Amino acid sequence: MPSPTPSSSRAIIFICLISLSYPLLTLSLSLSTTTSPKTAQALVPDPSSSRHHFDLPQLSGDWSNAKQSLRNPKCCVVAVPGLERHLSTLQQYFCGEDSPSDLDLRMRVRCKNNNVEEVAYEDCTKVYNAVMGSPPVSAKDAIDFSDKNENSQYENNQSANNIGINHPCVLALEELARGVASLADGPLEGLCTDVHLRVVCASKYEAIDPMFHSDKCPLRGYATLTGPGTEYMDETCLPWEYAALRTFGVNGLGGAKIKSLKTANELEFIIMKGDHYDAPLPDGISSPSMTNAMLGNVWSRSSACVHRSPPGASSENSTGGKMGKRRVILSLDLADGMDDQEW
Repeated sequence: MPSPTPSSSRAIIFICLISLSYPLLTLSLSLSTTTSPKTAQALVPDPSSSRHHFDLPQLSGDWSNAKQSLRNPKCCVVAVPGLERHLSTLQQYFCGEDSPSDLDLRMRVRCKNNNVEEVAYEDCTKVYNAVMGSPPVSAKDAIDFSDKNENSQYENNQSANNIGINHPCVLALEELARGVASLADGPLEGLCTDVHLRVVCASKYEAIDPMFHSDKCPLRGYATLTGPGTEYMDETCLPWEYAALRTFGVNGLGGAKIKSLKTANELEFIIMKGDHYDAPLPDGISSPSMTNAMLGNVWSRSSACVHRSPPGASSENSTGGKMGKRRVILSLDLADGMDDQEW
C-alpha cells in the first residue's frame, strides 16, 4: 500500500477535527438561543392584548378639585374645567348633519379604572354606535395625542376588534364617564365604579315651564352641547324656598335669592349634587350645628342642587309660525344601584 502524502494526511486530520467539534458547536448554539422561563413567558403573545392592557389615558378635566369642592356642605354645584376639547368633539359629532334629530338614549358605562381591563372605552363605543348608527372609524378619525406621553402606547397597541381605537368622540365620552365615576365619595368611594349615561337629542325643544327639582342620585354630571342650558340654583335651598320654586317657578324667588339662579352655558360641564350625596367634610370645614344637622336628617335636599330644564326657546320660522330650538344634552349619574330613580 502506498504511504499517504502530506497533503492527504492534513485533509484526513481536518475532517476528523470537524467531526469531533460538530456536536460541541451544536450544543453551544442550543445554549445560546435558549431563554429563561421568565423571558420565554414574556415572549408568548397575549391573545387578548389591546390598548386596554396599558395605562389608561390621564384625565383632562380637573376632577380632583371638583371632588374636594363638592365636599363642602354649602357647595351644591361645581363646573369642571379642562374639558373644552372633549365637549367640542362631542358637539361636532352629536350635533352634526349625521346626528339623529330626536333621541333619548340611556346606557350603563362600566369604569373599572385599572390597567388590566378597561371596559369604559368599549361601553362608550356602544353609546357612539347607538347615537350615530355606525361603528366609529379609527384610521381617518384617530385623535392626535402628540402632546401626551401615551402617544406611543396608543399608536402601537391597536385592538383587534372593531371598536374604533382612539376615536375622538369615544374618548370624549370615556373622559366624562371615568371622570364622573372618580367623584364617588364617602361610602360609595371604591364601590361605585359605573355611571348611567344619557344622550338626549330634541329637534324641537318646546318644554313649557318645567318644574324645579333635585336628582334622586348622589350626583349628576351635565353638559349642554347645543341649545338652551339647564337652569339651576348655585346655592342650597331651604324647604320653604324649594316649595316656592316648585309652586311658582322663578316667580317664587324673592330678594337676594334671585341672584342664585344661573343658566348652564353651552359646552360647560357641571356637577350637581343629588339627594343621596354623602362625603366627608373637607379640612377647615367644621361640623354643622345641631339645628342644621337635624334639618339634614329630615330634609334630604339640604345639600342638593335644585334645577330644572329650561323653558323651551322658540323662534319664528319662514311662515311666521313658532318652532322649537334644537337641543342636545348629556347627563351622567353615579350608578349607585337605584337605577329606577336616576332618570
